[in-house]
Amino acid sequence: MPSGSRAEARILNDFQKDQLRRRVVLLAWIGAFAGLLVVVGALSAYMTVRQSVSGRDVEVPDLSRLTAEEASSLLKKNGLILEEAAQRNDESVDAGRILAQDPAPGTAIKPQRKVKVVVSLGNKVNSIPELRGGAARKAQITLQQQGMKLGDQAYVYSRRVEENMVIAQDPLPESAGLRDAKVALLVSRGAPPRTYVMPDLKGRGETEVLAFLARAGVRTAPLRRDAASGAAPGTVAAQDPEPGFPVRTGDLVTLTIAGGGRGGG
Repeated sequence: MPSGSRAEARILNDFQKDQLRRRVVLLAWIGAFAGLLVVVGALSAYMTVRQSVSGRDVEVPDLSRLTAEEASSLLKKNGLILEEAAQRNDESVDAGRILAQDPAPGTAIKPQRKVKVVVSLGNKVNSIPELRGGAARKAQITLQQQGMKLGDQAYVYSRRVEENMVIAQDPLPESAGLRDAKVALLVSRGAPPRTYVMPDLKGRGETEVLAFLARAGVRTAPLRRDAASGAAPGTVAAQDPEPGFPVRTGDLVTLTIAGGGRGGG
């Protein structure tokens, strides 16, 4: 090969090698930059999660005897939120002021958490609530919610007031009351049961007697059988209560049937 051609080939070869080196360097820089971006992203995510999990705790202030408005303002300054959980009467704390709180004062908690409080209703109850015409169970719950207690309960039959409904109360509604006041109730048992004089069922057929007692609203105990009674089979040989005794709706009557089968008498 002439010397001129060899020189040109060498120059071309050097040029190609230089181009290859530049490409390798460029790819290396691109790879390093991409790796740096990955590391920065991972570190940023880690710091964000750590900060959200282990954010700066704040100390819960003492809210006792503050008004709800004062307590809410104080908590807001500390990055916390007030939640009124309940109310109750108290002899030593004025109405509208904080009786208790959760978490307790001095507890370290995360910002934006709720602090639950119980607000005093004061020593006196506004008035005795109206309980007449409502259910006895509801009356008991109402009294407890207002810091009062259920007193004696008396039950009477009533044709006008449904069963378990309050007929009367003492003290009357709107009477001034104190904490732990007791309210007595008169509660309806419903309509009075009908009363019968027990007839003589002996000698009557089993089917007839059972139908008669069912119409009267009287319950029948499991029938007894007596093959040696001497009465006609399938008829009533004995009864309890005996004839002439008073029987009310819902009472239980026990019958002894002669023989072992059913009959019509």
